[in-house]
Amino acid sequence: MDMRSPKATFDLRAALSEEIRNALVEFETAPDKPKAVHRCRVRLKRARSLARIGRTCAPGLANVFNQSARSLMHTLAHARDFAALAETARGLGDKSGAKTAAALNAVAASFDARRASLPAMNLDATRAALRDLMALAQVWPEASARQIDRGARRIIRRARIAHRRGDGHRTAQRRHEWRKREKDRLYAVTLLGESWPDDRARRAGLNERLSDMLGRERDVLLLIDHIEAEPYLAGGEEAAKRALKRLKRREKRLAKRADALGAKLHEGRA
Repeated sequence: MDMRSPKATFDLRAALSEEIRNALVEFETAPDKPKAVHRCRVRLKRARSLARIGRTCAPGLANVFNQSARSLMHTLAHARDFAALAETARGLGDKSGAKTAAALNAVAASFDARRASLPAMNLDATRAALRDLMALAQVWPEASARQIDRGARRIIRRARIAHRRGDGHRTAQRRHEWRKREKDRLYAVTLLGESWPDDRARRAGLNERLSDMLGRERDVLLLIDHIEAEPYLAGGEEAAKRALKRLKRREKRLAKRADALGAKLHEGRA
């Protein structure tokens, strides 16, 4: 006879509210600093993952929440994106020859300048948007254990499909979609804990490494797109060629690692 207590039902409303509360805290820490804005956006991504699980008990509310969160994340994205691209270019430049390093450092400086020229963020509007999300989170209906399980399995299924579509492809959009779905699952695994239906302990680490690898690849792909469209970012055509050669070599290496991690993570999963 099994005397163990049944698992407690995951409190979706409380978890969702906590993520939005933490997003507001992160934002208030330093709203003019890319790292604080990035941490705020991560909290919003985690909240969106929970909302996708919560679609099973509140589909209409989930749609409104995700649309509102996506709009807010778009508002917060520019400063973080420019900072990430500058950091990627500069980091790769540190590991390159002198001429290639100069080209990549010029790219980094160009993105630093773009970030500095961005219009000031409307802090009051951002705070209001976060409070609106909190209001939505706090009226979420209670989800049953079965609904939580269904929502989690939907996230697993979407990640599996995105892997099949993105694995081995060099199309930026497919790779980006794969990354989003893997991040979605990673956040859900972390947040649900013992309520997660899959073999969490064995695969969470792989999921995290894969998400990180796809994120690095994404930043490199974005740099390639920008430099191909605007060679002057690197200081001219010749400098752009050097930067692109280095970036494409890096992209291939990252893609190979990501594909290998994806194959291991999804091994035996149809």
